[in-house]
Amino acid sequence: MDDVAIVAHFDVNDGVEANFIELLSCLAKRFDRIVLVTTSKIEEDVVERIPKDIVLIRRPNFGYDFSSYKVGLDYALRNWQLENALLINSSFGVLSSAIFDRTLSRMLELTPEYDVVGSTESYQFSWHVQSYLLLLGTKVLRAPWFEGFLASVAPTSSKLETIFKFELGLSAALRNSGAKVTTLLQPTPEQLQHANQRWNTSEGKESADPPASLSDATSLKLQFNPVHHLADLVARELGYVKLEVLRENPHQIDLAFVDDVYERERLDEIEEMLSRSRASYARGSDNLSILKSQAGPIPVTKLARWRRTKVGEVNVAVIVHLHYIDMISDVYKLLKNIVIPFDVYVTTSFEGFYNEIFSKFSDLAQSVSVYHSENRGRDIGPFVSVYRSGALDRYEAVLKIHSKKSAYSANGILWRDKLYGSVAGDSLTVLRSIELIKSGEVGIVGPHRYYLADDQFWGANRGTVRRLLEEMAALQAEADLELGFFAGSMFWFAPRALAPLKNIPEASIAFEAENGQQDGTLAHAIERVFCWVVRSQGFTASSVPLRGVDIHLHSSIKNDVPVL
Repeated sequence: MDDVAIVAHFDVNDGVEANFIELLSCLAKRFDRIVLVTTSKIEEDVVERIPKDIVLIRRPNFGYDFSSYKVGLDYALRNWQLENALLINSSFGVLSSAIFDRTLSRMLELTPEYDVVGSTESYQFSWHVQSYLLLLGTKVLRAPWFEGFLASVAPTSSKLETIFKFELGLSAALRNSGAKVTTLLQPTPEQLQHANQRWNTSEGKESADPPASLSDATSLKLQFNPVHHLADLVARELGYVKLEVLRENPHQIDLAFVDDVYERERLDEIEEMLSRSRASYARGSDNLSILKSQAGPIPVTKLARWRRTKVGEVNVAVIVHLHYIDMISDVYKLLKNIVIPFDVYVTTSFEGFYNEIFSKFSDLAQSVSVYHSENRGRDIGPFVSVYRSGALDRYEAVLKIHSKKSAYSANGILWRDKLYGSVAGDSLTVLRSIELIKSGEVGIVGPHRYYLADDQFWGANRGTVRRLLEEMAALQAEADLELGFFAGSMFWFAPRALAPLKNIPEASIAFEAENGQQDGTLAHAIERVFCWVVRSQGFTASSVPLRGVDIHLHSSIKNDVPVL
């Protein structure tokens, strides 16, 4: 029977700090095995500094710490007989190795009497044992309810939702199961009252309410989080401090105790670490610490994959922007009409869709790649980001679609269904579209009925379209500019035909934040450049009915759309 530490590691700078190495060394003294689950790009020379008996698992940065705990526990439960499992993350800095070692020792000593030993219990939102340092005994680890809880852990769309579902949810489940729970930090009544008063009078106290399902019928009057307003006591008794307290100190507590008690050399090391990460953090609308969106015009993406095909193995792909998860079944049914092997790329603004996307598409596609993106630029912004990354260059033909609703119009669903049918409504449409693209003469194949060339459809986008085309060298200055685009931005294309998109200076493609705009955004302008770009590269823009003839040579005067 082994005592195992499951370590969830994240570093905003994709590295490993010296203080974290020290934390691992402390764990190695007290635990038989360590599973380090990291979302960072740890270099090999850093790995060599970590104790050799550590199992290192890398995973995509989706799902916060509980997803790392799940991965680590799954591995440990499959491979070893566990006596105890410590859940620990990289959100705190060790101030005293000696005191922290005593903390770990005390936790293990209490396991014969208790099923769960935490370091601190919080009253923020509702009572719970905090999950950044939490020891679970074998009774909990082998309980059917815990197996179900662990299976339920999945990425959510916000930090707050993760806290409610999993940190507070775990404590609620422990209570319901009758587990014996204790914590090391045991403040006096006077300390509790004083900390709670400071919490309630602080300008930055968290005010979000927990979901009704997590409300405690015997709600405590206490509301504070001890790692903030009892940080002095935590540091002196347990030997560490949460990095958020030193980095941001959102409640402006007195940090004099840090200088009074701990070595200057250690504090300088932690301050250097914080200085490398401080600019990357902010306070969210719920007053929780969050990562800032990286400044940049194109929506930033992070990637997770299920399988990865070899170059040349699959030459067809689909890129889907999934803003509405309730439409995933419609997209799935559409993609079933692609009767040859293909890869799927999904962009979405919601991490909470991650599991359902993989579950839905993994039995349909050869590989599935999910990009999490800021909600900027509708489907166009994330598409431009993925395209400019070069991820689609390996394919001969790619289908671009999205979960379009046009919620501002009653005709939105009708139009979307017609768009879907036009590009992939049956296997014959799919095969003919791919055949046209693979001919080497056609750069884009779109819905014949929705090719718009009448000037009334310029909207407020003519000036931006001209600027973009000139920057791509796809249009000479002062040259005539004719409109011609596939409304709805769903089409098949040859990645090499859109190559000029990579030439636009990044500063020129600053996608606006989503605000329900119906015209005049950068996304609306880029929607109108695709056909012009492929023609500038010597390709035609066509449709299945035209069999490769450029659609601009065909009269489209009667073409219209239900929604634009």
